Amino acid sequence: MFKKIAIVGVGLIGGSIGLAVKKKLLAKEVIGVARRESSRRKALKFKAVDKATLNLAEAVKDADLVIIASPVGKITGLARASLKFMKKGAILTDVGSTKKHVVRKIEKFANKKVHFIGTHPMAGSEKTGVENATSLIFDKAPLIITKTKNTDKKALARLKKFWENLGCRTFVLSPEKHDMHVSLASYLPHVVSFALSASQTKDSLKFAAVSFKDITRVSSSDPELWKDIFLSARPSVLKSIKVFSKSLKALEKAIRKKDAHAVKRFLSKAKSIRDGI
Repeated sequence: MFKKIAIVGVGLIGGSIGLAVKKKLLAKEVIGVARRESSRRKALKFKAVDKATLNLAEAVKDADLVIIASPVGKITGLARASLKFMKKGAILTDVGSTKKHVVRKIEKFANKKVHFIGTHPMAGSEKTGVENATSLIFDKAPLIITKTKNTDKKALARLKKFWENLGCRTFVLSPEKHDMHVSLASYLPHVVSFALSASQTKDSLKFAAVSFKDITRVSSSDPELWKDIFLSARPSVLKSIKVFSKSLKALEKAIRKKDAHAVKRFLSKAKSIRDGI
């Protein structure tokens, strides 16, 4: 699909994109951009890219597609830097977990010669680093492509096809709708997991078994990464916490009143939703 793809940030997601692109032969060349020499060497060691460099300008100047796979807090800065060197007609995208803040900010300084489109693959792990990357991570994973009044239709169609070739199920949403839906489905589970882990005592942890480990798995995620996500999508995160608090209070009320029917009704509804996925 592309002669050259540049991946800025070859960690878990960036590395997985590189591995999947190479496996499915979607580009003649995949070049990775790293911040440190140790990261550059790791990207090559795990064969996530064909070439790796510390020089952003060198990597993106003749790339047909540039993918920014950095933590949310660094995306806009890297996008601004990349746009200075990208060629006319190229596509710039990011894989950040929040979209309204990122997309609106980049669109303010994006030039018309490059097509910027924000995306978010709903794939990942509590683990980090290219050493945990896998080409299978996108298999049947939901992928949201954000569309605004500035989005180029041909570039969107090409990017949509690219992600589908990686195995994703694609959805096109506005940045606002992305944050609203993903806040409940992704941000909130992390909020709950982090809060639950933080609520434990030394004594309670002695008895932590499978259920506790299952529900708190994602609280092993990178705190720096999720700090940026929670703050950049602050309005949506706070709304989802409010929704969850209301649900939790409903269960608390039923238990407090010893209302067996209400408790069972609540649990049955939750079970039905979980069984459905």
